[in-house]
Amino acid sequence: MFALLPTLALLALPALAQNSSTTATEKDIEAIEAHFTQAQLVPELFEEFDPEGILTVSFGGQDISPGDKLDQTAVASSPEITVTPGPDSGDSDDFRAGRLYTVLMADANAVGTDQKTTEQTRHWLVNGVSVSGDSAPYALNYTGATTITDYAGPGPFEGTGSHRYVIALYEQGSDFAAPSNLSTAGVPLGTWFLPNYVSEAKLGDLLAANYFQVENGQATSTAESTTAVDSATLSGAASTTGSGSASAAQISGGASASGASRSGSAGASATSAAASAAATSAQSGAGKNGVAMGMVMGAVGVVGAVIGAAL
Repeated sequence: MFALLPTLALLALPALAQNSSTTATEKDIEAIEAHFTQAQLVPELFEEFDPEGILTVSFGGQDISPGDKLDQTAVASSPEITVTPGPDSGDSDDFRAGRLYTVLMADANAVGTDQKTTEQTRHWLVNGVSVSGDSAPYALNYTGATTITDYAGPGPFEGTGSHRYVIALYEQGSDFAAPSNLSTAGVPLGTWFLPNYVSEAKLGDLLAANYFQVENGQATSTAESTTAVDSATLSGAASTTGSGSASAAQISGGASASGASRSGSAGASATSAAASAAATSAQSGAGKNGVAMGMVMGAVGVVGAVIGAAL
């Protein structure tokens, strides 16, 4: 039975200034890595994730944040996507005109799913994608690309928990060779083992990725806890500046969307955790006090016995 993904703690990062020298900061990169790890997408689905940029995904003009819980209707149509290079990725390296990429969307199901035995659902697959724009963030360009599977909006079965939908951008090198069953346009939505496809097609590095969640009805499974992301623990925190960091709407879980399209709050989760910790602390303290009092009373009894014997 699928487990329900609880809302992760929020990361509030400075906004990305829209200028020709814009790049994502080290903290931005660390933040998206942390999100994928805490959401159990790494290493369960992706063996490793060392992004070279930040993928900004927008549905209906609204940028999403990693892990956002969205209504099914809000993500029914394909998104607009841009990519912002990271501090260690020069514009002439990973993201430049003339290079080709593969963009895809896969349903990794709910947290707790064994990705090695349960296939992911392929919702979107486009090969031969390029980037356009004179400066970052660069827009994905589908001119000349081959859409293997047209975008199909999420439709999780009722009661199966909060499904994680991953949008990923892979480097497509000169030795890329699509498997025969996924080499021509018009292949409908289906299932696959994503890591196997990446290997068979000889795709390059996973350059950037993002994810959101959609749930249908009330989950019938027990929630599985995850460790919250704490932005203060990211090593790039001290070097982050407002003019050079990725969009708060992209990285920060604190960026809010319209009430019709987003739901969920980390506040309740944090409050519950704090209450639990307080209760545990109180119980622990009471136990210690009881032991100490017992030791004192025992000592008094021993002294009394000695005095009585002397008399």
